[in-house]
Amino acid sequence: MPRGPASALRTPLHSLFARHAAEQPRRAALTIDGVHTSYGQLNTLAEEYADALPRLGARPGDRVVVYADISVDVVAAVLGILKAGCCVATTHQTFGRKKLVHQIGEADAAALVTDRAEDLGDLFGDTDLNAVIRLGGGTVLRRSRPVERDRRGADIPVEGPLAALFYTSGSSADPKGVAISHANMSAAFTAVTEYLGNTADDAVLSFTPIGADFGFYNIMMPLAFGGRAVLHRQLPHGPEQIFETIDREGVTAVHAFPSILTRLCARGDLGRYAIPSVRYLCSTGQRLPPEHIAALRGAFPSLRIHSMYGLTECKRVCGLPPEEIDRRPGSVGKPIPGVRAALIDDAGEPVTEPDTVGELAVSGDLVMQGYWRRPELTARVLRTDPSGGRTFLTGDLFTRDRDGYLYWVRRKDDGFSRTLLQVDPHEIEALLRGRPDVVDVAVVPVPDERSGNVPAACVVLREPSAVSAEELRAFCADRLDWHMVPAQVALYEELPRTASGKTDRLALRRAMARNDTSGQARKETGR
Repeated sequence: MPRGPASALRTPLHSLFARHAAEQPRRAALTIDGVHTSYGQLNTLAEEYADALPRLGARPGDRVVVYADISVDVVAAVLGILKAGCCVATTHQTFGRKKLVHQIGEADAAALVTDRAEDLGDLFGDTDLNAVIRLGGGTVLRRSRPVERDRRGADIPVEGPLAALFYTSGSSADPKGVAISHANMSAAFTAVTEYLGNTADDAVLSFTPIGADFGFYNIMMPLAFGGRAVLHRQLPHGPEQIFETIDREGVTAVHAFPSILTRLCARGDLGRYAIPSVRYLCSTGQRLPPEHIAALRGAFPSLRIHSMYGLTECKRVCGLPPEEIDRRPGSVGKPIPGVRAALIDDAGEPVTEPDTVGELAVSGDLVMQGYWRRPELTARVLRTDPSGGRTFLTGDLFTRDRDGYLYWVRRKDDGFSRTLLQVDPHEIEALLRGRPDVVDVAVVPVPDERSGNVPAACVVLREPSAVSAEELRAFCADRLDWHMVPAQVALYEELPRTASGKTDRLALRRAMARNDTSGQARKETGR
């Protein structure tokens, strides 16, 4: 199997998959809810989708939107889109019709692949789609008169054919399309799999839908290195289901956002579970809190934990080696192979002093081509580096210690002012998360006429009624400057998540601004 950077950059991921399918067609490629699909079966199905797209008017480079729950068919359709030379445009299966129509128009897509065509009405009247492909049944809805014009381009400079548009999972009505080329995707594959030491013996368990880039890669990368992707259609309700899957399927690697690991850490009896097959656990997306690292290390002292950091725009940036996890639990490590990272100040000058805050700038072949049809935004965040490559300004603030290890501080736009004093929500979160009765917390700004904004803390307790909202607020008041003390505390059973599984801070801001925490929260607010 090709493993070096040069071979990966030359070979698209779907071609690596096809090679494994030809060499070992009976080998299991996917396991979804305990049902196995072989490489040969998956490749045969993918070829059917690849053959169908040109007949439906999709040309090389055209976008094909994927809007479906996880299934063998949707994975085959994604592979088929790539095989046909088209570009996969992902959208989250939780989006409503209005948002879906907007993204189809934004991408100027030629076709839609979906498992819910009957619920979408007349898409041909609202979009320029030529076809809607129903997953599973093989039936197709066609436009009576195909759109013959050339599809609109990216409106940004693009090197090589595009493989995917990964739409960001923000809660706004206008998510950004991150344009990823085959070379970007192959570079990301090489960097991540070489860092994690993946082999064809790995069975990778993940819980993120294919409409998110994290979910997409957690399926495509195992297929490209000849391993097996283990998936669930629904997020497991509790740790028992996760550990049952690990045991039954011989899972060797778990890839998860910290929000998933929070569910595990909510249990005080994790140590009673055995996971001898698991070679490593990889966390990325949001920072894995040190408190959760301690809980996982206490339950599974021999488990290798990779605390990593990445973004949709450049996949994965850095990782903390497992042997450093106890010494530096707050760090996300150093850049992984193929990635260069620097800290810069507001003037764009390098930040070289240890423990000094700067914005992270990332360079390497895995950096995106830009934001689809957003040249001005692309120009603000992409720079040409001295080697002629791209440097991405992440918008995330970091510090670096004397040994070169990176520590995430916050998003540049996370901080806010309260009566002219700066509030860092993550400092409040860290304080509350340090309590043994708190499992998860998110602090968001709430508009206030006198102060501009005030912090509001949304807290998940280990045990219901273990502590009151007012007691948590008093706890903060004893330990923080007055402007950092939450003006509101709401107790949640579970924090809301975006479609990709991250904490939905925008939904929390809206709920707290309305002082409406119904549904998810137990209505208790301290002031």
